[in-house]
Amino acid sequence: MSRLVLLTVAALLSAAALGAAVPDRAAAGPKQISIFQDDANFVVGSTHDADAAVAEAKALGADAIRVFVVWSAVSPDARERTRPAGFDVADPDSEGYDWSRYDTVIERAKRNGLRVFLAFTPEIPYWASEQPRRCPHRIGGYDHLADSCMWNPSPRLFGQFVAAVAKRYGRGAPAPYGGQVDYWSPWNEPNLEHYLMPQTKRTRWGMVDLAGKRYRALWQAAYRSIARYDRRNRGRVLFGETAAISSPLDTLHAALCLDQRGMPFKGRMRRLQGCGGRVRRLPIGGLALHPYNNYAIGSVFTRAATKDSLPMAHLHRAHTFLRAAQRHKRIPPRRGIYVTEFGFQSSPPNPFGDGLPLVRQAAALNEADRLFWGDRRIRSVAQYELFDVGNPDEFNTGLRFADGEAKPSLAAYRLPLVVSRLAANRVEVWGQVRPAERPVRVRVEIAGGGVVRRPRTNARGFYRFVLRRPGAARLRLRAAWTDGGGELHRSRVARAGKPIAYRRD
Repeated sequence: MSRLVLLTVAALLSAAALGAAVPDRAAAGPKQISIFQDDANFVVGSTHDADAAVAEAKALGADAIRVFVVWSAVSPDARERTRPAGFDVADPDSEGYDWSRYDTVIERAKRNGLRVFLAFTPEIPYWASEQPRRCPHRIGGYDHLADSCMWNPSPRLFGQFVAAVAKRYGRGAPAPYGGQVDYWSPWNEPNLEHYLMPQTKRTRWGMVDLAGKRYRALWQAAYRSIARYDRRNRGRVLFGETAAISSPLDTLHAALCLDQRGMPFKGRMRRLQGCGGRVRRLPIGGLALHPYNNYAIGSVFTRAATKDSLPMAHLHRAHTFLRAAQRHKRIPPRRGIYVTEFGFQSSPPNPFGDGLPLVRQAAALNEADRLFWGDRRIRSVAQYELFDVGNPDEFNTGLRFADGEAKPSLAAYRLPLVVSRLAANRVEVWGQVRPAERPVRVRVEIAGGGVVRRPRTNARGFYRFVLRRPGAARLRLRAAWTDGGGELHRSRVARAGKPIAYRRD
C-alpha cells in the first residue's frame, strides 16, 4: 500500500473559514439499518469462533444478521425421493427435524442485541420437489452442487416448511427461540439456476419465465404460513431477493404477472405464466435486492451491460419496477427497497483483476453506502461476509482475510467516509459512525493536520456538511471517533471524488 501524502499544519493555518453544515432532505430516513451476513462463521462456525464473529458484527455497527434457512439441512432423509413415513413437514417438533444450528445462531443474535432476517434458500430435500426423479440434477458450472436439488420445489410443502419455522422462531413462538425474527424472505435469488430450476421455457408464443411463475407460488405459500403463525410480522415478508445479473427484472415482473415492459400479460402468455383470472395483489413488505456489480468488482459508477439487470448504479430501475407494480395493483403502495446482500471482492486473496485492490475495496464500500443513503426508498444496506473464504475461486468479499487479518475495509465499514467534489474550493463530506446508538460527536481531520469540523451525527450515526475553503478538493480527510469505552477509531483517508448518483439508461 503506498504511503499517503499528508498536508502540513501550515497549510491548515492558512485556510479560510469553513462552510456550515447542511441537512440533506433527500437523505435516507432514520430507519435505514445495516445487515451483516456470514453463515459460515455466524451459523456454522466452520473457520472462526461463531460467538466472537457475531459479537464483532455488532461492535462494527450491524443492526441485524441475515441467515439462510437451508431446507435440506434441517430435514430428514433429504437425499431420498420419498418423504419419511409419519413426518409432518408443518410441525417443528416432528421427529427428524434438526434445528440446532438455527437455535444457536438466534441465541447468539439475541445476546448481542441483533435483529434476525431469515431467508429461505435451497437446496431442497429431494422429496420436496414436484418431480423427485429429477433430483439430483446437473447445474452447469457448479460441480459442488452435484448432489443438490432445486428442481420445481412444491409450493404446498414449502408453505408447510415455512409454517414449521414460523411456529418455532416467529414473534408469537414460545421461548427461548421465539420473538427474535424481524423479517422473512421466502426464497433466495430465484432468478439464478443454482437456486431455482427450471428458469425458462421457449414456446411458440414467446419465452415463459418459469422461475417467476414458480417464485410467485412459493412466495404466496410462504406468506400464508407467516401471516397465520407470525401474524405480527406479516407486513415484513420481503419479495425478490434477486441477484443483480441474469435478468432479475424479467423474473420480478413475471412473478407479478407483468411483462418485460411492466404491463399485464395478455392472450396466451397470460395463461402460460399462470396469470389467468383475477390477479391478486401480493402483500409484500418490501423489495429485497442484491445489487452487486458483475463479479462484485468495479465501483458505484460501473455501467451495466444489460437493461434488465439491477446493479447498484442502476437501482433507479427498481423504482420504475415498483411504480409499475403499484400502478397495476400488484403490490401495496410505498414499499421500500432492502439491500440484503452486498459487497466487493478484494485482491488479495483473489488474483489481480478478480478483485479490487485492498484500499479500493474500502473506498468502494463507503461510496456504495453513500449511494444508498441518498435514496430515501432504501431501508437497509448490507455486508456479505466478515471473513473471506480463502479460496480465490469463491466469493471473497470479507472485511477480514480467511486467517483473520483485518483488511482496510474493516475500519471503513465501522466509520464510512466519502468526500465529493462540488467545486475546486467546495466539497461535500459525508460519513457515519455505524456503531453509534445515539447522536455522537465526530472529528473530521486533515490527514496529518488538524480538525476541520466536529459534526454531530443523527440518531443513526449519519452526518453531512459542505466544506468551503481554498483547495478543498485537494484535501485528504479522515474521521475519528472515540467510543464509550475510550477506544479511538479512525476512518480511511478519503480524497474528493465526483458526486455519487445513479446512472440513467
